[in-house]
Amino acid sequence: AEMRFPMYTVPSEVLLNMEEIRPHEDLKDAGAIAVFETSMGKAAFVSHQWVTKAHPDPGLKQLQVLQGALRHLLHGTGFVPLDPITEAIVPTAKSLSLQEFQSSPLFLWYDYFSCPQRREGSSFVDLEKAIDSIPAYVAQCDFFFGLCPVIDCPSEERVLTTKSWSERGWCRVERLLRELSNNDKWVLIKSSASLELVGSALGFLGGSAGEGQFSRADDRAKLAPVLKRAVLRKLSLCLNAKDFAGYRRHLNMQAVHLRGLDIEIVHDLIPGFEGELGSPDVVSKFLYQNGFSTVRDVDGAGWSPLHYAALSGSSELIEGLLQQRADPNRRTSKDQPQLGCPPWTSALDLAVFFKNDSARLLVAARARLEGGVQPAMSYAAMADNASGVHLLCDAKGSPLAEGILGVSVLETAAAYGAASVLEALVLRAPENALDFSSALFSTMFTRGGTAEMVDRLLELRADVNW
Repeated sequence: AEMRFPMYTVPSEVLLNMEEIRPHEDLKDAGAIAVFETSMGKAAFVSHQWVTKAHPDPGLKQLQVLQGALRHLLHGTGFVPLDPITEAIVPTAKSLSLQEFQSSPLFLWYDYFSCPQRREGSSFVDLEKAIDSIPAYVAQCDFFFGLCPVIDCPSEERVLTTKSWSERGWCRVERLLRELSNNDKWVLIKSSASLELVGSALGFLGGSAGEGQFSRADDRAKLAPVLKRAVLRKLSLCLNAKDFAGYRRHLNMQAVHLRGLDIEIVHDLIPGFEGELGSPDVVSKFLYQNGFSTVRDVDGAGWSPLHYAALSGSSELIEGLLQQRADPNRRTSKDQPQLGCPPWTSALDLAVFFKNDSARLLVAARARLEGGVQPAMSYAAMADNASGVHLLCDAKGSPLAEGILGVSVLETAAAYGAASVLEALVLRAPENALDFSSALFSTMFTRGGTAEMVDRLLELRADVNW
């Protein structure tokens, strides 16, 4: 990734002693920021949501949380624990030792400190260059922090939470760039004492960058080529490292990563494919580009071609694979930490999780609705895929289904703040069959506890003393 503007960072000891938020220009004049080089130590990228449109943190609430978290990381013992969901269902995922933060000096990239803030003359040009360089900054960083404390903003008539951060377009972009870098793990900072290593896609859902909220509509057009280059770079990294499962995963995840952006997906990265004269065979091309020989192959990650096709969401491809007798009920034999998929995940699970219409073809092919760690409906619930829930209910799936850990679809929806799925379950479940009190506990125990979700569960007579 090209770095068009120097990577200015704040040394951790300077940030820990800050008592006010000063812009890039003031810090530069005071000699308080430094252009980062890898020989200096390690760098961390701080992704956060501005508290107001004019200032990132006028009350210093985010800064104080970041300072407290840094003290813990730099002077504490032990490790940053995995997010609870990844820890529960991905047995091979690992926590992050605090020694990683303490072995070298730490420098932090933070937009207000690191990018020009004056919007006139050469400063505006430099700001544009710095924004264009964000992929390079993320790639240069050893760590990535999602700074998401709960902050009440009365003047803006909103409350900042992990959910609001995850819905902001630029935060989605920064997170996606991290997930497309060499090190895809990142640390969620909820408070000074509450930190989690987000180990998988299931650990923290955010949605496609192109479908995020942007204050400027033209940002989407600017981002499209940036994200496409990041995807292509990731594919090249995977091939060079002979990480063929990673290559297949990211090749087919383009449909998810680039959703909402006006840009073509790359289908023919590997040269040399020669289809049948006159009518290219979509299945043959897919198998060639993914390094498979037949529709029934299984790779070293325990995935079949149909699993990868379910990521892409191509109905034409999935229909072709099914016509060639790909097994819709084949489940993965291993977990997939990067996606957060446990063992025994089906193509249908993946299709409803990533909101792909191809799920209809798999249901029509009699894919089983249950049988893995969680029923397919729970994957739809995680993604707030209400149409997926209705599809599965129409196929005689149970809205009361539970996974092997005893967690119901409703509890899953509540845990992820899936308001649309909650309404779908209320509509489809038998009267008085849903346990809204356990759902209330679930939403408050995890990150789904938005004011709207809690208010709706109380309307449905959830017991706060359950």
